[in-house]
Amino acid sequence: MATRPSGLPKITTAQLLDSVRAHSSYEFLEAKLNVNHSTAEKTQSFGVRARFKKDSVIWLSISPGLGIEVVRLVISPDSIKMVNRIEQKYFSESFEKANELLKLEVSFELLQSALTGEFVRLYDEEMYILKPLVDLYTLEAASDKIATSNAPLKLEQRTEIDPGIWRVTRSVLKNPARNEQILAEYRDFQQLETMIFPTSMRFRTQGKENIAVELNWSKIEEKSTLRFPFNIPSKYVAY
Repeated sequence: MATRPSGLPKITTAQLLDSVRAHSSYEFLEAKLNVNHSTAEKTQSFGVRARFKKDSVIWLSISPGLGIEVVRLVISPDSIKMVNRIEQKYFSESFEKANELLKLEVSFELLQSALTGEFVRLYDEEMYILKPLVDLYTLEAASDKIATSNAPLKLEQRTEIDPGIWRVTRSVLKNPARNEQILAEYRDFQQLETMIFPTSMRFRTQGKENIAVELNWSKIEEKSTLRFPFNIPSKYVAY
């Protein structure tokens, strides 16, 4: 079967990633989110106030109803801290230790990229194969090179990028060894001061447990500075 010709100009992987970075750039970001979380057993909805300092801090205040905070999270490249106001407990561990305890394989960069619709860069630039399609570009990690990579997460990866706005619209991460997959979709983009932001996001995990998460963003603002308050009350106990 013949390949459908692309109407897009040929560019290099470096040029593509530079364009994506230029349209994803911010220093401080603040927003509100409505989150819907669904599993086979139940569906939950809650509100989140979110603050970001690029490559440094993700601050999340979670309120299931009436605007009353029940959980606060502060995530940095080297640690995860949380207070649970319902249980009066706290969690404060290195990122590595948190992954071990939660049986996860997540990095700060991956989490930040997923939440702000950026390109999730798992490998060195030369690992990716760029394919121009009819109206979008795709970046795929070369499957024959993944096993020899030094990356901590050795996943199959495919990302779709809209050249009209130079933003990621769809990304798939696969872990064949565990028969697991994460699909991320980004829609309804909004122009901010220096970046274009997806106000609607959908994540689906398939594998041992199927989970769907929808994020709807509002009141998104770029800021010149932000505070990231976090303290553990003296009467709280560790998990």
